[in-house]
Amino acid sequence: MARKTFKAEAVSFGIGMGRLFFIKEPDVKINEDLIEESQVENEITNLEVSICKTFIEIHDLNDGFKGILSEKENRIFDFYSQILDDKKFFEEINDTIKNKRYTAQRAIHTCIQKYIDEILKSDNDYIKQRAFDLIDIRKRLLKNISGSNEIKTEDITKDHIVVVDELTPILAAELGKKEVKGVVAREGAGYFTHASIILRSTGIPALNGVNIREPDKFSDSPAIVDAVNGVLIVNPSDHDIKACIRNSNKKSACVIKNSGEDDGASDDEKNESLVTADGVRVHLLLNISSVKEFLRARKSDIEGIGLVRTESLFINYKKIPDESRQFAAYKKIVTCMGNKPVIIRTADIGGDKVPEFLNMNDNSISRSDRGIKRSLEQRQEFITQVRAILRASEYGNAAISFPMVDTACEIKEAREIIDYVNDELERINGKRQSIRVGTMIETALSVENLEEILKQVDFISIGTNDMLHQICEQNRKCSTLEKRSYLEPVMLNTIKYCVDKALENKTEVSVCGEMATDPMGVAVLLGMGIRNFSMSPASVNDIYNFVKGISITEAEDLARRVLEKDSLRDVKKLLTKWMKARK
Repeated sequence: MARKTFKAEAVSFGIGMGRLFFIKEPDVKINEDLIEESQVENEITNLEVSICKTFIEIHDLNDGFKGILSEKENRIFDFYSQILDDKKFFEEINDTIKNKRYTAQRAIHTCIQKYIDEILKSDNDYIKQRAFDLIDIRKRLLKNISGSNEIKTEDITKDHIVVVDELTPILAAELGKKEVKGVVAREGAGYFTHASIILRSTGIPALNGVNIREPDKFSDSPAIVDAVNGVLIVNPSDHDIKACIRNSNKKSACVIKNSGEDDGASDDEKNESLVTADGVRVHLLLNISSVKEFLRARKSDIEGIGLVRTESLFINYKKIPDESRQFAAYKKIVTCMGNKPVIIRTADIGGDKVPEFLNMNDNSISRSDRGIKRSLEQRQEFITQVRAILRASEYGNAAISFPMVDTACEIKEAREIIDYVNDELERINGKRQSIRVGTMIETALSVENLEEILKQVDFISIGTNDMLHQICEQNRKCSTLEKRSYLEPVMLNTIKYCVDKALENKTEVSVCGEMATDPMGVAVLLGMGIRNFSMSPASVNDIYNFVKGISITEAEDLARRVLEKDSLRDVKKLLTKWMKARK
């Protein structure tokens, strides 16, 4: 069959090659006949049962994706549940059945369509994308009344590129779980949709706006989803395939090349450093939560570990791990990385991160200190961890960082403990361990006290997730539609302040968090002066490829324009327009 290309919008960056699998949605026909008064109660019962069934489905799906999706992506389930639990939502459909004598199906379709029509009138792309969430809820409600089957996904494998008419967040999560080679949608996968956010987090390339009119003709055809250049190639030529392999290998060779694979890349390619389009060096490091995760990542040619979340060692054990157990874990990571940096963050325990051995109830959790405060309170436990880290640092290029810091005094006290432990080690071994000391900047108070904190550390890492929660919790200017977006003007200006102060003090600064995995966020951060990013392994390839294609001059201009905006809506409108103009 002849080669054919389809231009599209790239919404989750990357390149994938596989065979096309078309998802056919079940056809649900709406009964538009008016009902008799005697049928009203039966239809209302149908509505109530449908809402209950859908609510249970969403709850079960939420449980099924825990540990797979991030906190941000899991919020889509909260959005669905809030709508289904909304009294006004139910009463409006209920009244439509009673007053207009509509079937439950028709009432659901009509009432939700009214909200969809209102949303689509908006000139804001982000708000428009919420229409697809409502469409998904409507489909589920109608399915649970009609008894029609779910979309069939059991035949999909990781070798498929999945083509769908309308991409929903829950379908995106299911495809992410199956690790498909790519996703192609006619609609429903705009850049700011929940569906696209999920695909980006799972590292699956995706295109939006592809309308394949003859699906049967192309079913099971070989294809390449190029979500870098925004094109789907069906029945690719040998040249296309070689170019795809070459581009994929070159990208992965530089960042996450699988060990043991002979990709034919030259030594120069395999050691190629990441630079922007105008030659500025940028560093991508990994976040890891366990030795097991590290062992998978170490097969890759990575630049270093930007964050070792040591609390996983505590949370996964029924008692506090002793020094030898911690030392063994840290030593393994540090030794394997050689001269490459490994930043080990002390345990961030407290709040929602509570080990089983603490046996805390909900009330005590809400009152418990978290991060560095808890470590300083539990001094002996902290000393044990610091000693294990210092001992491991002898085997490579380790650094130590502290979580949830508010003040310079906390770091000063932590440094005193490091000195105390080093004195002990010197008495025993005859030498001290020199180690870089840094901190997370992720609380509102740490921003307020930043100038004093910078005097106490060698580096800082801006943790956008916790910072965002605190900044927007305290600021009424944050959007009520999306309570936590790192593109909020107040958040962006906070980050810019932190970057400026760090550079002014000649202190190394990096960004760690979801913002570092979003190409739009990365573009703005590059423009602010960030050159070090730390992220999950699944995100590295896409960010690597994105950074190669952008110049610092372009990023600086974009950041300047973004920082002039007064609302989340205006920021997203500008970034969407910018991203589309680059295709």
